[in-house]
Amino acid sequence: MNDYHHAGAFVVQFRTVTDFESGRVEGRVEHVASGRTAHFESATELLEAFTRLSKSAPVDHQTVTAREKYERR
Repeated sequence: MNDYHHAGAFVVQFRTVTDFESGRVEGRVEHVASGRTAHFESATELLEAFTRLSKSAPVDHQTVTAREKYERR
């Protein structure tokens, strides 16, 4: 049985300037379940976006940037 769930699924699109060997990582990530997206300009921002987008939230299809700070309470 597959223990993967769409709530933990993401689509990551890297910009053409991304160069993994030099550590340059830029692009966009989309949370499959909610449709919410975030842009990132580093691997750290990508990981932060995974965390933020995967938190339970109403599906509102909003777009946020990786630098934007907000809390859902």
